[in-house]
Amino acid sequence: MNIKTTLKLSVAAAALFAIATPVASPANAADDTLSSGNKNKLQVSGQVVRALWYADDGEHSHLFNTDGNTAHTRVRWVASGSINENVTAGATIEHDIGLSNTTATANFGGSTDGGDSNTDTTTFGIRFQYVWVNHKKFGKISLGNTDGAANGNSEATLAGIGLGTPNAQWQGTAINFLETGTTATGSSTGVTVGAVTSNLDFTSRTDVIRYDTPNFMGFTAAATLSGAGTGEIGARYSGKIGPVNIVATVGYTEMSSTAGAGGTGVGALGTDTLDYILAGALALRHDSGLNASVHGGKAPLDNTGATRGTPNFWAVQGGYQAKIFKVGNTNMRVVYNQSKQINARGSQGETWGIDVMQYFNAVGATVSLSYRNYDYQNDRIGDRTIDSVDVFGLQTLFAF
Repeated sequence: MNIKTTLKLSVAAAALFAIATPVASPANAADDTLSSGNKNKLQVSGQVVRALWYADDGEHSHLFNTDGNTAHTRVRWVASGSINENVTAGATIEHDIGLSNTTATANFGGSTDGGDSNTDTTTFGIRFQYVWVNHKKFGKISLGNTDGAANGNSEATLAGIGLGTPNAQWQGTAINFLETGTTATGSSTGVTVGAVTSNLDFTSRTDVIRYDTPNFMGFTAAATLSGAGTGEIGARYSGKIGPVNIVATVGYTEMSSTAGAGGTGVGALGTDTLDYILAGALALRHDSGLNASVHGGKAPLDNTGATRGTPNFWAVQGGYQAKIFKVGNTNMRVVYNQSKQINARGSQGETWGIDVMQYFNAVGATVSLSYRNYDYQNDRIGDRTIDSVDVFGLQTLFAF
């Protein structure tokens, strides 16, 4: 299947989905809240995500039909109640029920076309489970399995598109890069797309006690403490100057070293010890719909025997939010990421991509078309020619 054929299929699939989408009136706002046996309220929400995507690693190609990658299928329950006019309390449970596609590969890591693989993970996973108390003047305290204080602070964007910003990864993160030239054509490097590109984001979904300040003139801050005694802090500003909306974020964490760096996107640390992560972002959006953001961060390693230098990244994105159809916004953007020393000393991963996302407001749905080009080099291993990985895709998300 060539690129032209793939693009035609993607456009045709998007058109079919748009035609097939039912015209429905917005749900009654009162219907999404349930009453329990006491005075508390219970809200049920979630999303179902599916993606159809085509990957080419230079020697092999395949069309996959999977769950989402940057957004999984999930369901959540949020209970809340009022203690008095100033204090509310509640609890959140959220399950990840997505059919994970992180194993999707087009080559089995071999030098010949051994087949294409995708193994669905059907585990009913826990994303969040925590309780909280919020005071209007003094802020909010949460206890349980939830995000660290700075989670998401390297990802701030006003593009209205959540497909892998700012690490630019979308689908195909488990596909191996293939080497050509110095060895047999199509020899696997043993390095996956997801191992070399990062956004160095902060701690995600772990056991903490968390404090969030009230909003003061657009400024908010948070702090978390893990069971191991390590901490994370984050700050955010959201405001508007004339016709320009602004979001500025920063974060610092030492928690990820005890959490196995799983939520940070730092890659496989091996025997190295992560000292800290410092990262942030600045996002702007004009009332016309034009928007842009810059992102960056570093994660020094606190180990004299470290096998690589300081992992770091920077990323940019530019986009436009258009009102072409009455059903909802049509958001577009171009994104670029450069990540260095994420998986090994001397390694560099580059990703650029294009996204177009159409909103269907009446039914809480989005349909997006995406393209990603992934590149990898390591100048400490000698001259090698490594093929890039190309991914084209269509993703649908239905929220409820």
